[in-house]
Amino acid sequence: MAAVPSDLDGFESFDFDTGREDRAGGRAARVYRRGSGPAVVLIHELPGMSPECIELARRLADEGFTIYMPLLFGEPDKNYGMAPLLWPCVWREFSVLSTRGKSPAADWLRALARQAYAERGGRGVGAIGMCFTGRFALSLMMEPEMIAPVLSQPASSYSHSAMGIPSAEWNHAAARSKAENIPVLGFRFIGDPLCRKERFETLRESFGERFKPVEVEGHGHSVLTMDFASMAPEDRERVWSALTGFLNERLKG
Repeated sequence: MAAVPSDLDGFESFDFDTGREDRAGGRAARVYRRGSGPAVVLIHELPGMSPECIELARRLADEGFTIYMPLLFGEPDKNYGMAPLLWPCVWREFSVLSTRGKSPAADWLRALARQAYAERGGRGVGAIGMCFTGRFALSLMMEPEMIAPVLSQPASSYSHSAMGIPSAEWNHAAARSKAENIPVLGFRFIGDPLCRKERFETLRESFGERFKPVEVEGHGHSVLTMDFASMAPEDRERVWSALTGFLNERLKG
């Protein structure tokens, strides 16, 4: 078990073998784990594993879930803003500048979801992707254990409507959702210039009534993290109730 920084008190960490020798951060990815109960993979957004992301993990663990929070790049408890867009390692992991949508990180995140399910069991696994990692929640549906995908302000760099994942993964997610009646939860600010209404319209077209949108007034971006505290109290309550209610219903039954 790896040492845990003081800013992650209450978490345990381990090195997950990504199986990728070409990964800029090395073959092993650090994963922080906290809680008990069904597993939820929490994938931090482009600014990094920010203090707000860590607080989100703590709150979800307190709600009775085991949170698996992989560190995709950088150091924990830091907010790098948009600077990671200039880092070649982020280009490769997220494919944020590619219209093909294939992200190398998707494969090992799916493997992490399998491990999380093997460790925690239960009905299945949840995943929360945010901003450029929002699409991973759908990519992880390639794994049969993934039954609770959450997309918060899903963004891509090249189209208002595109989700940035390979068509095979998108089609598989849509087919599984229909065949197994798997809902998809989505969050966005109504005035968010990075996650515009066209993106949610794309999700509605493919997932129909199984897509569960939660749209909040304002021009913020990070619904569950950096901009959560700035919401009106009633909006915070609505967002948190939607998130925890969805995960409870899907993973606890």
